[in-house]
Amino acid sequence: MTFWQKLVSGDHHRKTWFHDEKGNLVDAGGLPYAIPAFLSALVKILLNRRPLRPMISYRAQRKIETLLRPDWVVAEFGSGFSTPWLARRCAFLLSIEDNPAWHERVESLLARNKIANVRHELRDKASYASLDDYPRDFFDFILIDGSDRAGCVAAATSRLKPGGWIYLDNTDKDMTTTDGDLRRAESALIAAVRERGGTLVYYTDFSPTNFFAEQGLLARL
Repeated sequence: MTFWQKLVSGDHHRKTWFHDEKGNLVDAGGLPYAIPAFLSALVKILLNRRPLRPMISYRAQRKIETLLRPDWVVAEFGSGFSTPWLARRCAFLLSIEDNPAWHERVESLLARNKIANVRHELRDKASYASLDDYPRDFFDFILIDGSDRAGCVAAATSRLKPGGWIYLDNTDKDMTTTDGDLRRAESALIAAVRERGGTLVYYTDFSPTNFFAEQGLLARL
């Protein structure tokens, strides 16, 4: 990749900074979010600071914030700066992580912010996607933004309440293979939506600290 190609697209996965990896161009409604994405990316580079919010589409965040209720039971696969953000908007949050160093960092983050309604678990690869300790129809909302996303989708759909919501981040990834984790995860979530007569919405725009377009899928089952 030449310097000019990298300047326009950032990497070989996308046409430009304003395209996701599926080739979708950010629409007019998503363009304004390029500004906070760029500014937060600068702060991250210069000061090593990130906002306390999910690193997902700004528009998806806004939608999810309107959905969350103080009495909801929520889970997330992949803890981080989303963890305190979610915890402050629900009754209970199960947060699952498989990186020991990152788990420790998020533990400190929760302690500093005096957040106590989170069960923050450090798991190995074999148990990462399991929700077997919880009954069916238990969770109101599940965010999938970590490892083994296909496995997480399978677990989430089996434990989600009827009418509950799942957000699967990075659905534009793994486009060079048909059997990559994100490809299988997206297909499984779409199949679950069709089976249950649910709804789905894709979001292609920018996310905090990332000055490039990416896609996520919000599904109601």
